Amino acid sequence: MQIKRLRLLLSVAACLSLAACGFALRGSTSLAADMQPVYISAERDSQELKQSLKRQFVINDVAVTKRRGEAKLIVVIRLLDEQKRSAALDREARDAEYALYESASVELQAPDGKNLKGPHTLQQRRLIVNDPDNPVGEETESTIVRAEMREQLSIRLARQVEYWSNQMQAQP
Repeated sequence: MQIKRLRLLLSVAACLSLAACGFALRGSTSLAADMQPVYISAERDSQELKQSLKRQFVINDVAVTKRRGEAKLIVVIRLLDEQKRSAALDREARDAEYALYESASVELQAPDGKNLKGPHTLQQRRLIVNDPDNPVGEETESTIVRAEMREQLSIRLARQVEYWSNQMQAQP
């Protein structure tokens, strides 16, 4: 009976000490309440990335507004580049592997349009093994991998925004 109480007490103490030191699971993105709501600005070719970033903010309880005038912080994103490059050739000089690249830039602006941080460029790269006998499968796999890359890029963009907002909070 005493051992169970001791274990319970130790586990509660461990949880409280983790909470007290500011521990947060990696991947969670938070912004200070005085920097919310956030408006995400993106060009027409960056709409898919914008939706993915918005999802990341919503998942992490960051308020996102559709109106620029209501925002306390404006996140400007641009999908800069999508590339497909040959990474390796087979015996018949066909692509054995190829690399997909995506890059995006992010910057923070004040509601009046003044640049606060950035622009900063982030890049994702994935290698894909090519099956020259199955071009339809290659195209399908490429589409799926690009969607995953955009999701990962949006996570990295959200973390960059969090990092900058923490820097701005620390500055007097």
